[in-house]
Amino acid sequence: MKQKDVFRFTEKCLYDYKANLACIQVLKEDLRVEEEDGGSVHAQNYQLTFGFSGEPSDPVHDRLVKLEGLKERIKMLERWTKPITQLLKDLDAPENLDDSDNKIMLEIFKFMYIGKNKIKTVADELNLSDRVFARLRRKLVYTAASYLGV
Repeated sequence: MKQKDVFRFTEKCLYDYKANLACIQVLKEDLRVEEEDGGSVHAQNYQLTFGFSGEPSDPVHDRLVKLEGLKERIKMLERWTKPITQLLKDLDAPENLDDSDNKIMLEIFKFMYIGKNKIKTVADELNLSDRVFARLRRKLVYTAASYLGV
């Protein structure tokens, strides 16, 4: 990946972090319900029947494909969220002083990527010049990229 693409991809992961966490919870609940309710043989037809397409329907295979799709989607979203969760824990570690770059980068993450506030507003809120803000934002994004392994 080019440097510019790494930056864009990582920023997308940062902006979508909360939505991805919520999506993981919904998909895990869907998977749990599907595994519990779909596992019974009640009202299941295991005979191959021909549908409108002329192809035989296979309910067991269809259910398996659905379960595998849910698991794959959860795995993909966790691949994007777990490293960022670890990054947030590391930025908020007790050994980081209040005016350290790590604490400031954590605030940038909260205000800019979670709160979706404008760059100038975040820089003003944190009392940072545009240049310092841009440097810390870039440092945050590339640190997140290294956590993501991109």
